[in-house]
Amino acid sequence: MKKKLLSFIFLGSTSLLLSCSDDEAAMSVAPTPVAVESSSSVQTKPLSSPSSSSLQTPKSSAVKTSRDTTFKHVIDTVKSGSSIDYPDIDETEVFCWEQGCEKTVKPRSSSSKATAKSSSSHSAITIDQPENKPPVVNGMTMTDARDNKNYKLMQIGGKLWMAEDLNYSGVTSECYNEQEDKCKTNGRLYTYNSAQKACPTGWRLPTREEAQAALNDESVPWQYSGRCKDGDCNFIGDMGFHWTSGTPASNDKKYDENGGSSGALIIVEKSPEYVKDKEDEDRLFFQVDQKTKRFSIRCVQE
Repeated sequence: MKKKLLSFIFLGSTSLLLSCSDDEAAMSVAPTPVAVESSSSVQTKPLSSPSSSSLQTPKSSAVKTSRDTTFKHVIDTVKSGSSIDYPDIDETEVFCWEQGCEKTVKPRSSSSKATAKSSSSHSAITIDQPENKPPVVNGMTMTDARDNKNYKLMQIGGKLWMAEDLNYSGVTSECYNEQEDKCKTNGRLYTYNSAQKACPTGWRLPTREEAQAALNDESVPWQYSGRCKDGDCNFIGDMGFHWTSGTPASNDKKYDENGGSSGALIIVEKSPEYVKDKEDEDRLFFQVDQKTKRFSIRCVQE
């Protein structure tokens, strides 16, 4: 009887020891990695555990590895909505907790600096062109800034006049009989429409009143530069013709012959030698003429 009792005690103790050994083996399995985040990315570090040689996994127990479902912290950059690229404007940073969230984030509005730049980018830049520069007046000499040609000046009726005929080639014009040397000595010949645009900035054609003052002033040095009509040029050295901005009047010479009010008012100057042997010949006067003819220009300061 005692032998049987001792046998049962021995068997029970052995079973108990084996059961404890199984529990310890199951608990010694490597733990699931834990996510540890840093400022730039997420790194996984295992908890301190015994070396792999000391781990004993029973064949009968199945070990399941936990799936890492931690989202990475993503920093995406969303640029300003403006289509203009401003390299000195800070970009907007969006901090996202989930992947793809940057698509739903509205970027911040442009700064006042960006707005100022945007508006200024549409501003027109004005660059002075030669034709827009006023001439330089030094005493009684004018330098045309468009081509650097110099002209003598004089006072007539309280206005500053050119005392020489204009020689500016920037508008439709021609030299007498297409001779360049005639342009140098007598200036160029212009149609009426070209004459409206030929004077430099701040200068213009004389009015009727200003032209009358010039006709009354015997000191005016007229140039008898002739004219061109339909390709035919004549009267150089004998007569001069200058455009004005005045309105034709019915008592002007050749008013009816040259279109009346639809014509243009010119000054006609005949040289003293040309009229010397002619009786009852006017030497200086107004005349109405056709706008397509080519005549000289004297500009007056505004």
